Amino acid sequence: MAASTVAMSQHACVALNGGLCGSNVLSTRTESGVSFARTPLVKTGLAVERSAKRLVPISAHVDGLGATLPSGFEMTDYTVVDESFSGSLGGGIMEKIANGFKSFKENNFRSNPEIFEPLKKGQAPEVMIIACADSRVCPTMLHGLDAGEAFIVRSVANLVPAYDPSMENGPHGTSAAILYAVTVLGVKKVIVMGHSSCGGIKALMTMNEFDKDFVGSWVKIGLPAKESTLEAVGDKPLAEQCTFCEKV
Repeated sequence: MAASTVAMSQHACVALNGGLCGSNVLSTRTESGVSFARTPLVKTGLAVERSAKRLVPISAHVDGLGATLPSGFEMTDYTVVDESFSGSLGGGIMEKIANGFKSFKENNFRSNPEIFEPLKKGQAPEVMIIACADSRVCPTMLHGLDAGEAFIVRSVANLVPAYDPSMENGPHGTSAAILYAVTVLGVKKVIVMGHSSCGGIKALMTMNEFDKDFVGSWVKIGLPAKESTLEAVGDKPLAEQCTFCEKV
């Protein structure tokens, strides 16, 4: 069993991967206020958008770590951690994540072979859950599920794009996950798990232009729900509109 977590901030990008060990750190240099970097994450050359304030690597990263850092973000280090890692990640949440993974391997994974041994051969979940990416809403924690019991996809506002067999509107990760769950894994039930105080729904209800950024282009999937909401409670405060839309 390998666990993988990638976190990116204005100061660091740290990857934890149970299948690897070791540490790779970016080397950086600065000339005339412009930062340059070499990174072990890239398979090909590293293109850099030159700016006096930021470094924007554009490259083909291994293991799907992404190709472009958004404006204002700088990749400063890359560390791979497994249960044998003995270094420091500077405290805070990254230290908690590293220690949590090590604790899981030592106290949970090895103590429950009846759960994890069968999962080496494959997965056979009975249910798929489409949940929001909101950090407060964890499907497995809220429903007491063990590893292998649910096939889960999470996205902003737990939206599901309309069926588009032409695929002309670009790739849809949620659609791919549903197709795989139903046709390959044989999932019998699909649950769309909503929640209150959803930031994605608030964005949907407050935006007027949806093609200026990734958030808008995604939440516009919910425009039919927004229209229904405005027809029903358009004269109510925004908070009530959002609550109504979360249930549509």
